[in-house]
Amino acid sequence: MQIIDVTLRDGGHVRDFNWPIKFAQDFYTSISKIKEIKYIELGYWKQTAKSKNTFYNLNFEKVKKITNGKKLKNVSIMIDYHYCSKNLQDYPKNDQSEISMIRVCSRKEDIPKALRFAEKLKKYSKLKVSFNIFNSTNYRRDELIKVTKLVAQHKLDYVYFADTHGDMDLEKLYNSFKKPLHILKKSGKKVGMHLHDHSGKGYFNFRNLKKYKITKCDSSVRGMGKGFGNLRTEHIIKPKYFNVIASLIKKYNDILTMPQNIYTLISSQYGITDYYALKAKNTNMEIKSFSKLCKKVRGKDKDNFNIKYF
Repeated sequence: MQIIDVTLRDGGHVRDFNWPIKFAQDFYTSISKIKEIKYIELGYWKQTAKSKNTFYNLNFEKVKKITNGKKLKNVSIMIDYHYCSKNLQDYPKNDQSEISMIRVCSRKEDIPKALRFAEKLKKYSKLKVSFNIFNSTNYRRDELIKVTKLVAQHKLDYVYFADTHGDMDLEKLYNSFKKPLHILKKSGKKVGMHLHDHSGKGYFNFRNLKKYKITKCDSSVRGMGKGFGNLRTEHIIKPKYFNVIASLIKKYNDILTMPQNIYTLISSQYGITDYYALKAKNTNMEIKSFSKLCKKVRGKDKDNFNIKYF
């Protein structure tokens, strides 16, 4: 299995994208020792819509500081098409030896534009480019087929399906993904999954990846990530690397602690964004009331938080 560790990027959602630099440097050095981890995703690139902190607003100087200029070519960065700069000159190229992949994530409504931009970005940067499909469990089978046919037409390296709301049961959903996976593989795309663990199915889905011959996935140390967190890196690496992860967690136990929001168990049941769960937690909402609220959320509001339900 080829792993992208997304602790610093996805875990940034629970650390306000403000990891201590010394921790990030130690983390990068340690995780780089694990051969199964092909890329280490440091954060978002030059975005400010949600935060101006380092790991949401990376640039090349910040990346070099985090990696101590090791030139391992194992850094991945992410952009959200909805928020990112559309100026190609704002992005790194392959004339440096730190960053080797840019991941472009897209909402359903942005996919045609995001694909065109991702293809331009690949041509400009000459780096690996991955296209990440947000909220993939809220696509009908026919929608997934349509989207993957469109993706297949573009010159990209990887395609990742994101279990953004943590409600995926890959065993039950495989029939929906079977044809889209075939379309992508036939077009030469390498396919992976970004697995959340809101409903406790992260590792279960990971085991199914091998069954369905999907050989790439994301994970994070201690599940650090948005909502209830992600598939855990320490659960899927080879045992010979347990000491690397365990030493890191022991040294930075307070930093690598994933806050638990039980409301995400409810939001995942209905396949809606965990921003609803965050709002419910912050207002100490009754669980039964929150469940009724989730049941009412429809359409685009399932993937994009709408305050009107409160």
